Amino acid sequence: MYCHSPYQRKWMRSPDGILFGVCSGMARRLGISSFLVRLVTFLAFCFTGFFPVGLVYILLALVLPAGPEYY
Repeated sequence: MYCHSPYQRKWMRSPDGILFGVCSGMARRLGISSFLVRLVTFLAFCFTGFFPVGLVYILLALVLPAGPEYY
């Protein structure tokens, strides 16, 4: 099936995200609310500390390409 949205084909950061756009990009890729992804990320960060969640978030912010601004 062909999809017109670049966010549904590969993982990208959203240029209009709050902090690097990682959560917004993941939410668009999965087709769910960005608030839900941010909430889960925040809760995981609070319960586990910086090491697993914070480190993965920073690595994703560095590795993932920025998505188009027009979407």
